[in-house]
Amino acid sequence: MQAYAHRALKPVPYLDPTDENGCVDAQDAIGAWAETARARLVAAVACTVLIAIPILATHFPPITDLPQHVAQIRLLLAALGDPESGYRIQWFTPYSAAYTVVGAAWALSSPANAGRVAVIILATLWITAVHGLAARRQRPLAAAILASVLIFNQTLYWGFLSFIGGWLAFIVWMMVTAAADPNEIGWRGAARQFAAAVLLYVSHALWFGFGAVWLVIYGLLVHRWPRRLLLWRIAGVVPVGLAALLWYPHLEALGFVSPTMWFTQPPARLAPSWTINALLGGIYGLSEPLLVGLLLAWVIAGFWSHRRALSMTADLDLLWTGLLMAALALTLPDQHMNTILFASRWLPTGMVLIVLATPSPRLLARWHKPLALLAVAVFALATMLAWLRFERDELSGLPAALAALPDRQRVIGLDLVEDSEVIKGRPFLQMFAYAQVLHGGLLNMSFAGHAPSLVTFRERHPTPWTPNLEWLPRRVTVRDFSFFDYALINGGVDTHEQALQFPLVPVTDTGRWRLYRVTAADR
Repeated sequence: MQAYAHRALKPVPYLDPTDENGCVDAQDAIGAWAETARARLVAAVACTVLIAIPILATHFPPITDLPQHVAQIRLLLAALGDPESGYRIQWFTPYSAAYTVVGAAWALSSPANAGRVAVIILATLWITAVHGLAARRQRPLAAAILASVLIFNQTLYWGFLSFIGGWLAFIVWMMVTAAADPNEIGWRGAARQFAAAVLLYVSHALWFGFGAVWLVIYGLLVHRWPRRLLLWRIAGVVPVGLAALLWYPHLEALGFVSPTMWFTQPPARLAPSWTINALLGGIYGLSEPLLVGLLLAWVIAGFWSHRRALSMTADLDLLWTGLLMAALALTLPDQHMNTILFASRWLPTGMVLIVLATPSPRLLARWHKPLALLAVAVFALATMLAWLRFERDELSGLPAALAALPDRQRVIGLDLVEDSEVIKGRPFLQMFAYAQVLHGGLLNMSFAGHAPSLVTFRERHPTPWTPNLEWLPRRVTVRDFSFFDYALINGGVDTHEQALQFPLVPVTDTGRWRLYRVTAADR
C-alpha cells in the first residue's frame, strides 16, 4: 500500500493518447512535461482573460448576493472606526475567508467596482487552482481548460462567494493530504493537516465537514494508511472540529435555522434540465445545454477510449471524490439550516474533478486544446452578451436611482419583477443593497442580520416592518414605508404607476429601477 500512496503523490506523466504503443520513453516524458508546463501557463492565462470579459463588460454583474457581500466591507469599516456603530465583527466565523478577497477589492478599486474586482480575483483563483491541480496530478491540459469554464455555475450566480472560497481551500486540503508520507508519522504531518483544516474552516463550514469525511475515506478506505498515520492526521483536525461544534449552537441560538426541505426529489434530479441547472444554471438559451453536452462527451469518450487501462490513465482519487460530490447533489435536501441549494451546489465542483480525472479521448487528440479553448471563448461570449442584455434592459434606471440617493439614508428595496428573462434564479433579489455599498445607511434587509456573517448587528431586534420583503415584496404595506426615508423599486410601468398610491414621491422617473422619497407626513 505504501507504493500506491507514493504513486498517488507523484502520478506518472500523462501518456499521449496518439502514441501507438500507449507509452513514451522516460526521457521524452520529461521533455513533454517541460513543454506542457509552458502550455499550461499560457492556457491558464488565456482562460482567465476569457472568463474576465463578461465581468469587465458590465457594471452590475448578475450575481445575487454580491452587493450584500460588498456592503459587509462598508459595515466592517464602520465597526472598526466607531465602537458605537451598532455593529460587531465576528473574526472567527467560518465564512470569513472570502471577505479577504472582497476587502482587497475594496482597497484596490472603489466601492462601485469592488464587487466586480472581487469576482475577477475569485475567478482567477478558481482557474489557478484548477490548472494547478491538473498540473500537480499531470492531467490533460484540455481537461483543465474545459473545467475552467465551470466557474460560471449557480453558486457564482447566487453569489455564494464563501462556498467558492471553500472549494479553493479544499483543493489545498487534497494536496496536503495526498502528500502524506506513510513513513512520516508525527506532529509535523499533523501540523500541516491542522493548517489546512483551519483554512477550510474559515472558508466554509460545509467544506470543512466534507473535508473531514473525505480525509477518513481517503486514509482509511482508499489508501489504507497505517493506523498511526491516520490518527496523527485526524488529531490535526480535531481542534478545528471542536471549534465548529462550539460554533453550531451559536447559530441555533440566533435563529439561523430553517426546515429541511426537498423541492426536487432525488429521482427527478436525473432529468437533463435539473443537471444543466445544477452544473451551470446561469443564463437561458442553448449555450448551457451545449456546454454540458460537451463535458459529458469528454467524460464518456475518454473513459471508453481507455477502458482497458483506466488504472494507468484515469486519476482514481479525483474520480471517486467527484462522484462523491455528485452523490451528495443527488441525495441531500434542497434546503437545510437556512442554506439554499444545499444539494445541487456540490455538482459543479464534482464535475470539475470528474473532467480532470478522465483520460483524454483518442478522437481528434491533436485538436483537444484549441477546441477546448474555443469552447471557453464561445461560452464566455454568450455569457457576456447575456449579461450586457440584462444590464441594458433589466437594470435600466438603476445607475440614475443610485446616483440620486443621498448618503446615510434608510432605504427599502422592493423587487416587484422577481424573475429575469435573461438570467436564471433571482438576480434582482439583493440588487437594492448597492444603496448601502455606495451611500451607507440602513436597509430593510442586510447580511448584518444573518448570524454567521462577518459583520452583524450588535443587538438583534425584531424588525417593525413586514419581514422577508426581499423574497416577498408584494406583502409590503403602507405602514412599512414609514420606517424608511427612500424606496428603491424594480418594476414595470404599471408597477410604478401603482407606487404612487403609496406615500412616495418620485425622485427618478425613467427605467425599470426608480428611486422614491417617502413623504414625511406619513412617517
